[in-house]
Amino acid sequence: MTIIWKFSTHPRLKDSNGRLDVYWVSNRELETNIRTLCQSEPNTDAEFWARLFLKTFDCEPLALRHMSAYLEKLGYQAANKVYGKLRNFPQFNYDRHDIWQIAWSFSSTPDIFFSNFNSQLPLQNYAVTKMEGKIKDEIVRNLGMEKRRSDWGLLRYSTRAYLLEALQNQGYRQPHLNCYLLAWDSFKEIYAPQGATDSRSLPAPTDEQLHIMTNLYKQLVQSSPQVADLSKANQVTIKAGLEKCIQVLRRYQTRRVVSLDSPTGGNENSDSLSEMIPDGTYESGWEQIENQEHAIALMAILTELLTRIDSDTDNCLLLRYGFDLDYRSIAPIFGIYYTTVRYHDNKATQQLLTQVAEWAQERLNVIPDSESLNEMHTALKECLKKYYEGLIFQSVFRATWQQLDYQRRNILHLRYFRQMNVSAIACQLQLRELEVSNKVVTGRQELAPTIRKWIQKRLNIPPNLLNPLADKIATLVQKL
Repeated sequence: MTIIWKFSTHPRLKDSNGRLDVYWVSNRELETNIRTLCQSEPNTDAEFWARLFLKTFDCEPLALRHMSAYLEKLGYQAANKVYGKLRNFPQFNYDRHDIWQIAWSFSSTPDIFFSNFNSQLPLQNYAVTKMEGKIKDEIVRNLGMEKRRSDWGLLRYSTRAYLLEALQNQGYRQPHLNCYLLAWDSFKEIYAPQGATDSRSLPAPTDEQLHIMTNLYKQLVQSSPQVADLSKANQVTIKAGLEKCIQVLRRYQTRRVVSLDSPTGGNENSDSLSEMIPDGTYESGWEQIENQEHAIALMAILTELLTRIDSDTDNCLLLRYGFDLDYRSIAPIFGIYYTTVRYHDNKATQQLLTQVAEWAQERLNVIPDSESLNEMHTALKECLKKYYEGLIFQSVFRATWQQLDYQRRNILHLRYFRQMNVSAIACQLQLRELEVSNKVVTGRQELAPTIRKWIQKRLNIPPNLLNPLADKIATLVQKL
């Protein structure tokens, strides 16, 4: 693989006997440029040119495109690694070409990808490792999973109380309830993975371990009269019981997510509310919030409450939910401890949760028990994200967006909403790839600083304190 190939070719997929394979197509403009550069600096490697291009994104338009091509190769490498690992987990039903395309979507914005790169690190190793992580996160996000442990890792690291809650939630009662709990007790006492320590890849118990678990289970049931008559256990039934526990836990922790941005009542312009409810086990009172009237009423209540909170708390919540910053990143901006930021967040959300619970009890007849409060808390956080992202959009983003010319708005729409790459956009709009690439970059460059200036003025802080927000602002621009 030559330097010229790495920095001047793009992937294409073709059908090969029913299977999609990748081949690489050279871009003449990129090939000519990198060939000329290599002739001027003959004793160099890909790492040298990648670092040089990183430094010249702003002044050399082709630098961004060269790095995009380079990232596509590293993304291909990372995607193959991820695919090899995912083959051991049947719940991740992804073909290799699906994972390639996830990687290549990140390759199209190298300026964002490398925005936090530490120049002291080897660039290629950094890129492959980060790409692997981003691919995995995207796959997990697409599947709507909050937990990424393997089945046996999930069972090992769950608590007895959590398993009991999951079993009860899905209708299990005595005496069968205790059978599963005692099987879990035996598992926790005996199970020790052979060599593996990562909770995402823990193996099933060995036959020897299952034999010991069975004997321990028989001892435990002697002190539990409720299950004594069900104690005819062997290795097969113990393993089946543990697998049932895993199934119950997986179903309980994987909840149906309705996007906050999904409209209610069939009206695209209507408000909506994020909710999480157990999948297929029972109808929660929170399903009623899908009703447009209730969604609008709840958002109106939250909006009114948020306009009355103090400015310090309001700004903390803005950074927390509008820009998705964690407590430790927010603290230096205000010159306070991260625990103080957490206190502001917890206090405000608790006050809001109390108001929402009262409203839900009055309007929806939802009894505020621990389960419904957890659902309310999840929905509340999504509402806070919607509120503060909407605030940013209305206050600064919309006006700046309208000031962009129509062609740039169209290109940005195709790039970030339709998820099309530069080549596809150029083909559809009958433009040169370089022209499309430049308009993508300049469009983002106009939108991001406007948000940065707005937040700086709102918080009344020096510009350098906003450096931690650079990556978040870039991400928010794409999302908005």
